[in-house]
Amino acid sequence: MKALIKKESFFLKRFIQTLNREMIPLEIIDTSGNKYSTAQEGIKHKLFIKDRKFFKALISPDAFSFGEAYIKGYFDISGSIKELYELVCDKLLSTDQRKSILSFFSHFFIKQKEKEKENIEYHYNVPSDFYRLFLGQTMGYTCGYYTSEDASMDDAQNEKMDIICRKLKLEKGEKLLDIGCGWGNFGVYAAKHYGVDVTGITLSLEQKKYAEHWIKKEGLSNKIKIKILNYRDLGMEVFDKISCVGMSEHVGKANMLNFFKIVQKTLKKGGLFMQHTITTNTRRKKGYENSFLDKYMFPGGELMFEHDLVNLASASGFELLNAENFRTHYVKTLNDWILQMEKHKDKLLRIVSDNVYRIYHVFFIGSLISFKAKEISLFQNLFYKTRTDNSRTDIFLSPYSKNETRIA
Repeated sequence: MKALIKKESFFLKRFIQTLNREMIPLEIIDTSGNKYSTAQEGIKHKLFIKDRKFFKALISPDAFSFGEAYIKGYFDISGSIKELYELVCDKLLSTDQRKSILSFFSHFFIKQKEKEKENIEYHYNVPSDFYRLFLGQTMGYTCGYYTSEDASMDDAQNEKMDIICRKLKLEKGEKLLDIGCGWGNFGVYAAKHYGVDVTGITLSLEQKKYAEHWIKKEGLSNKIKIKILNYRDLGMEVFDKISCVGMSEHVGKANMLNFFKIVQKTLKKGGLFMQHTITTNTRRKKGYENSFLDKYMFPGGELMFEHDLVNLASASGFELLNAENFRTHYVKTLNDWILQMEKHKDKLLRIVSDNVYRIYHVFFIGSLISFKAKEISLFQNLFYKTRTDNSRTDIFLSPYSKNETRIA
């Protein structure tokens, strides 16, 4: 026992020396109540060691080991966890260590249809009430578009959806396919404000149930239908416009060409396809495939470079009309989600376990750091299915003018 305590003391002492060297102010309280402070002034954070297993994270400290230790409740922080984590990641961890929690999606995961359904249910079948508390009324689980610094989260999500509608040049009576429709937010918005007939597909029973309740409440049951359906099984029905907002991260590089081909086949000639997706800006080193997100958040996903997505879309017969980077908007979106999670922590813990809360909390913090560091981005890619006669040219003009006519 004495040898174990001595070993723990050694790792703790080394950790404090590192904090001092990097000028990170922190007070640490161990399981016995002993206090250890760095020599820095202005200490705003206290780290409470709740379990001696925390010391394992100090053996080879990186973002993954600390993230996992937080999830398992081995330590707690007083003050802003987000602020401290940003500081530690910026000063203490190397680039590769930082990316070990932010290397979002595994390249080697098998993405068969049944595995995809299992992966989606793992993440999205958490009770909808849990998401509602930090996503807000729009239930938009991807970035919003902030027209100003003081814009609300709901306003930003509505603006994002309206931008997509304008880019797609939606017209009353058109058929819109929404791949990965989530809780139905974009389908409801597009049907309500632009008069389109929407088919939304998801692999989550929880999301389908929530969406159908929302649709009925809005009186849009004759305009929107939600299906439990894999995109691979879309069949022969053709749509005027197609959207995929925050789903293609789940497809994976090995399947992306086939995904684009299926979308291309399902879209009418002269139609538009909007892909709203997170992309990576860094080439991962071998060994970073199995990360925090593979284990806890998105088992079976993978991020790609923007230029690779565009090249695969082109190989499928699409032409890129417009690409827009929403990275800075995702930074603000994640900050809002984190603030809402912390504000409603007590309510959230009545819905899910402390472990699940911590997983989402540190996931959003890690994502925020990665977006701020420009390691990942969010692109909206607007693709055009070229007509063989090449007769339509007006589609290239003003792809998302704010002067588009709306019906409501």
